[in-house]
Amino acid sequence: RFMSSTTAIAAQLRPSSAFRASTRRGCARGVAPTSRRVRTIARAEQRTTVEPISLDDNVPFYQVRAMVRPWRLSGVIDALNKYGIRGLTTYAVHGAGVQIGTVERYAGSTFDESNANLVEKVVVEVVVVREQCQEVVDVIVDAAQTGEIGDGKIFLSPVHDIVRIRTGEVGAAAERMAGGRSDMKAKV
Repeated sequence: RFMSSTTAIAAQLRPSSAFRASTRRGCARGVAPTSRRVRTIARAEQRTTVEPISLDDNVPFYQVRAMVRPWRLSGVIDALNKYGIRGLTTYAVHGAGVQIGTVERYAGSTFDESNANLVEKVVVEVVVVREQCQEVVDVIVDAAQTGEIGDGKIFLSPVHDIVRIRTGEVGAAAERMAGGRSDMKAKV
């Protein structure tokens, strides 16, 4: 049967139905993709909710500390902003993990040329109410995940209270930001 060259190329780039089904369920062990386009499609389909995180009901707030690749930072910030997270802190760090000694390359640049044992990462810190914690972790995972070693880690730390220096407000009133997630939910 005759196929145009565009149709033939598109058919080669389309992941198999078994791979699509396994990645929809969150399984990272589907059929190995063969091209960059297939890997991109697979990553987009693979992004589902992470397993439920363990939170203490007695802790009102949590600090979410995510260590991500430097070139994924803008995507993480944009995703958090769309979700309604307005207050965050970022800073550059160097560390070692599974990726130790591996030179990372992105867009023609190499990272970690100066020290073969440490890899450059960026930390994003956000403090949220306990009820928003799972969604914030999911947003960060979706924005930062590439599916390769070195994507980073997310740490959750309990925060027992918050004080806004300018007004002296404490608790949820101090955590709330104008135009943030609470305001977005109130509009709906």
